Amino acid sequence: MTQPPSSAPRGPSGDWKTARDVRDLIRRLWVMPPVRMIVYAVLIVVAVRALLWGSQLLASVILTVLTAYGLAFLVNPILEWLERRRIGRMVGVLLLILLTLGLTTLLLVTLSQQVAGLVAGIPTIAVNLKIALFNLLDRLDTIPGVQGLKNSVSSYIDEQTTNITQNSGPVLERLLNSGPNVLNTLSNLVGWLGQLGFIVTLAAYFMLDYERVGHSLLRVFPRTSQPTVLRLSEDVSQSFGGFLRGQLLLMLTGAVLSTLGLLALHVPNALALGALSGLLSLVPYIGIVLAAVVAMLQAIPQGGLTIGLVAALFFIINQLQGNVLGPLIMGRVVSLSPAAILISLLVGLALAGPVGAIIAIPTATLLKRWLERYWMTSAAYRGVAGAVPEDLEVRVEK
Repeated sequence: MTQPPSSAPRGPSGDWKTARDVRDLIRRLWVMPPVRMIVYAVLIVVAVRALLWGSQLLASVILTVLTAYGLAFLVNPILEWLERRRIGRMVGVLLLILLTLGLTTLLLVTLSQQVAGLVAGIPTIAVNLKIALFNLLDRLDTIPGVQGLKNSVSSYIDEQTTNITQNSGPVLERLLNSGPNVLNTLSNLVGWLGQLGFIVTLAAYFMLDYERVGHSLLRVFPRTSQPTVLRLSEDVSQSFGGFLRGQLLLMLTGAVLSTLGLLALHVPNALALGALSGLLSLVPYIGIVLAAVVAMLQAIPQGGLTIGLVAALFFIINQLQGNVLGPLIMGRVVSLSPAAILISLLVGLALAGPVGAIIAIPTATLLKRWLERYWMTSAAYRGVAGAVPEDLEVRVEK
């Protein structure tokens, strides 16, 4: 009994050389794993190149949008706190913007004069530093090699003082000069103020529609991936947002405490020194020391008692920030050991410079959170049967 001939397969199987047309050739090639891998690799390369090209063209726009959204992200807890006290979000945004602009204007007017006085007093600080170092070196004259150290220290301090005073020349002198430089400076200033105003305006819109913006961004992802994206965004928010808000509060409290203390001790340019100490407090461990050294040099003409009181002031501020304010403000946001913090700072500084050093600690906190939340709860880490090869489990137990 003869069997009917089998029908030819409809799928794109077979040798690609026997393809009937271009469409059939493409189907036959696509079933081959090497071809698909090559196509995917080319598409990834093209997508990355297009993304880099687009980011270069839109770098300023992306930076502006990210800055505005970052401002809205930082102040959102304040707006939520106001809403819980029956103050509408729009009213809260207006109050926050007006209060911030007023305080910023007042600080800039007052701080600019003190910063100019601090810059003008750099030669005096250098002289005070040389006097202090020479007094120390006079006691070490009996040590071989110290005799010629005074000239080297003096020439180095004079050179650095000259560089600082020349590079930080007064802006008013440039504005008063005639010629096209004045127009260039004013045009740059107007452009900078316009960009700042646009960032504030965009940040205000983000503050008003903060929840809607977050939901809109979440809808871009597939529905099956939205819960995972939401969890990851919460991790980033708690790690980076909590750290940045805590650092800003610590910076403000450090600046206020140091300013009040220096004013009480009648140290010149107390407001500028307080602002400097607040900025330097962003650098862990070293920043408070640098701020104390600058303030002590400024207080040298007032005698040794004032210098000692300034040192004691910054020691007390450091203890308050490290043992009282830090745990209260930061809470459990940063749960890293001092060694881990220093290693994170070194890695961030080596990879991305000062910006990397600033984001090193929240990045390390985020990585630690992901390890604890995903890896340490996984079957492979807990040693569930079948999750880890038996020979590897035996080696680990030994």
